[in-house]
Amino acid sequence: KQWYQRRVRGSQISISPSKHREVVVYNNSAPGILEDGSENVQVFLNSRFLRYATEKKAAKNRLVDPSKILHFFALPLEVDEDFVLKLLEDKGCPTPTSISMHKSEVCSAGLLEFDSTEEAIDTAAIANHMQGTHKGVRYLMKIAFTGKKSMPVENYEEAKPAAAAATAAKAKDNKNEEEEVINLSRNFND
Repeated sequence: KQWYQRRVRGSQISISPSKHREVVVYNNSAPGILEDGSENVQVFLNSRFLRYATEKKAAKNRLVDPSKILHFFALPLEVDEDFVLKLLEDKGCPTPTSISMHKSEVCSAGLLEFDSTEEAIDTAAIANHMQGTHKGVRYLMKIAFTGKKSMPVENYEEAKPAAAAATAAKAKDNKNEEEEVINLSRNFND
């Protein structure tokens, strides 16, 4: 029985529960190089991203169906929504229709909304665990599905329409108008 079946970056993937209790790397798995230059065998047993290494870590995980809303977190406090959008654009991710950010005591986090679940899946596949540096602070952006069907705005500043934001930015650049204040939340489709 297939547990999960979706398209990721144009290719169909299917995931189902394994019949095996553990992953075994056989010694006869001959290491080699694939056409794209990557290794044909990779072992992630010691990876810090392995979320099922212990029972305690595994208990924190919950199954959430993909939706068009993604939660991102673990970015430096100084980043803003333009920084996040540029990160996604540079990686070739679909452009979100809206973004809401909030700051905790230790990091920046927020929500991204896309036109479709497929765009959100592509973004999660491309950008999860993206590493970088911002103003000398290293980060490892993490992305997860929220399970939400629409963008909640109760805990965020009211969303700002993208068309208005783009028009204001062009006017500012072209006419050197006085600096405007941009909310921490924007909706790019209104």
